Amino acid sequence: MRRARPSRFGSSVSARDVADVLSGGGAPPAPRYRFVVEGALLWVQVAMGLSFIAVAPLFPLIIDDYGIDNATASLLIGGTALAFALSTIPGGLIAARFGWWRATFFGGLLMSAMVLAPLASNFTILLVLRLAFAAGGATVMGALPSAVMSWFPLRELPIVNGTNIVGQSIGVTISVFSVAAIAAIFGWRESLMLFGLVSLAGVGVFALLARVPERPVGAPISPTFSMSLLLSVLRDPTTLLLGVGIAGGVAAFIGLNSWLPTYYQQEWGWSLERAGQVVAIPSFFGIVGALVGSALPVRIGLRRPLIIAAGVLMPIAVFGSFISESPVVLFPSLALLGFVSWIHFPSVMTMPMEFPGATLERATLSFATVMTIGNVSGFFSPLMVGLLRDQTGSFGLGFTICVAFPLSLVVAGLLVPETGPRGRARTTSAADAS
Repeated sequence: MRRARPSRFGSSVSARDVADVLSGGGAPPAPRYRFVVEGALLWVQVAMGLSFIAVAPLFPLIIDDYGIDNATASLLIGGTALAFALSTIPGGLIAARFGWWRATFFGGLLMSAMVLAPLASNFTILLVLRLAFAAGGATVMGALPSAVMSWFPLRELPIVNGTNIVGQSIGVTISVFSVAAIAAIFGWRESLMLFGLVSLAGVGVFALLARVPERPVGAPISPTFSMSLLLSVLRDPTTLLLGVGIAGGVAAFIGLNSWLPTYYQQEWGWSLERAGQVVAIPSFFGIVGALVGSALPVRIGLRRPLIIAAGVLMPIAVFGSFISESPVVLFPSLALLGFVSWIHFPSVMTMPMEFPGATLERATLSFATVMTIGNVSGFFSPLMVGLLRDQTGSFGLGFTICVAFPLSLVVAGLLVPETGPRGRARTTSAADAS
């Protein structure tokens, strides 16, 4: 009998294959080509990080160029976060309906919209390009769980998810550190275009190298996709609680990082280049946090402790990032902010893949729902900080409110069920004992 070949566009899984995997038997071995696919996915994740917050160090230049106020400028970050939120579930639906390869490819093309930044003669055009980038990035993120679970076994998911988070952190770090210097040489629009070109190149690499395996490795696929599955995910209390939990952390991180370069320049008299380089500290230590956050859960077999720890430590880091210009306070606070802001994300990405009854489609929609809830807060927080700055003449009140946001991580970490191997083992033992 002819063997089905891996496809770029969709899985050639037969009904017997689906039945075998759904019954738990005959799990296919993980092919080595999975590392090539992950390399292509990683490039796309780095490109996403490059463009996501690159406009923040450029706010003073953009405000002067377009003659807008702080609240309006904040839409370039907050609007991006809202577009991510509104597009993540549709992106997950596209991945579930048409396959993760198509979703990633077309989402990546849309994510490259910033190549048109030199054409942004007014603020509206720039905002539209940012929203297009966000819609594409959300589609890519919505497809990511399905892509990862198609190629990697369950035991490798935390490491792979952590690697993708590291990719995003690397992109954010490079852009925040370098964008002001690039803008000083070529112009701020051209600096944004450069990051868009990196994204476009990543889509090309993905199209050449990424494939869909003939059978998924990490989870079964659902025989059919239906709206009842989406409604079931949207009503799932664990998914909703996890989303509300990360919303606080996202709100604090985006609200603070969007305005710290402007704050350091206007309040402390720093140059824009120096402010951007210092604000790159959280992104750099976010790489360290993501690495620890991917390796430590594998070691301890638990997910919730890192979520709780992030919620406890993040308010301290947020407060120290703006309260004092002293290097003794500022630099450790920024480093801690980056570390704890990313340490829990590999666990957050992995948990929907470990929920009871998780399939490729269900995990994709669960993760999309969690990220949708989280990113909604990323719209309101920078807008709130910018608006309060316009009303009060100070960033202090908005930043102080951001201090309290991450406490939602503590609540979620305490209430969501543990999905790690040790937690599942305890649940099984308890069920057997009863």
